[in-house]
Amino acid sequence: MAQVHLLGVAATPRSRPGAAPSDLAREAVAGALDDAGLTADQVDGVAIAATDRSFVGGAEAVLGPARRGYNCRCGLGPVALDSAWKAVSAGVSDVVVCLGFDRGGPGLLAEDRPWLEAQAAAARELLQHSGAEERHLAQVAVKNLRHGSEAPGATVGAVGVDEVLASETLLWPLRRMMVAPPAYSAAALVLAAEPGARRGPKAPMVRASVMLDASSNGSAETSRAARLAYFSAGIGPEDIDLAEIEDPTPVEEIAAYEALEFAPEGAAAELVESGFTTLGGVLPVNASGGALCQGFSRGAGGIRQLVELSLQLRGLAGRRQVPGVRVGLALSGGPATPGGPTALTIVSL
Repeated sequence: MAQVHLLGVAATPRSRPGAAPSDLAREAVAGALDDAGLTADQVDGVAIAATDRSFVGGAEAVLGPARRGYNCRCGLGPVALDSAWKAVSAGVSDVVVCLGFDRGGPGLLAEDRPWLEAQAAAARELLQHSGAEERHLAQVAVKNLRHGSEAPGATVGAVGVDEVLASETLLWPLRRMMVAPPAYSAAALVLAAEPGARRGPKAPMVRASVMLDASSNGSAETSRAARLAYFSAGIGPEDIDLAEIEDPTPVEEIAAYEALEFAPEGAAAELVESGFTTLGGVLPVNASGGALCQGFSRGAGGIRQLVELSLQLRGLAGRRQVPGVRVGLALSGGPATPGGPTALTIVSL
């Protein structure tokens, strides 16, 4: 199987509700191609995670009418990413553009009540069967908001634990400042079999891509995905330098610490207390600010995680840069996500 490299990445700002989906598609695709140093006629595969027809049309307008050897259309970013990786690694395509978009995500509307109830139930179970307390949920939210405030053009600011705990209770123990807002954004990647001279040693390689389409998620499924990814990449959890974990609420991140073997069973709260997962800590998690800062998106979210990891590995993350980073991990569909696939990707220099 061919090695798969991330040649180019791009993402639009978190919330652009006034922008047309087609414009966001053009911006993301053009940015990723420019970052890769490629032109549209060099692309022979496309994987798009979006249900909006105008977004798909905008992407196709940038890529042009050239015949593609591979095309994927779906609604989930991790599915598009995994399919794009498989197309390149199997030799079906040499260069694949993978992009995603979402008008929103689980939010605080009436139709989102089942999703919120599932997250709250997972949070209550975490508090009951581990050493975690409400303040640990708040501490993770505070950490990610602080990380997100370091990004260029950030629209969020740092807050304190007391401020998070004082915000409105939605469903105990989840507070309003713990729940990610919906996103209106796009993200794109260029994956290729050879880095060529465009990136050289600074073209991150996708070492593993695992997607489990189980009827239910949970920690066991996340643990299984992690073991498969570590085995495929030939590394262990101790080799991970930073991680991007899908976190529509803090319970996803805390529960993932143990499932990914970053912490022994029952010790996730200790990682939160110690600062282990903060910028400047041993293993920073969600240096981008995660979904709490970028918004939760089923289409762009998993792809946006790879944008952050690529920037970090190339030393282009600015004030949130993790020094000496060589291996990054991205998780979508974590232990507390009801239904849907669990996707785990490992990238390295």
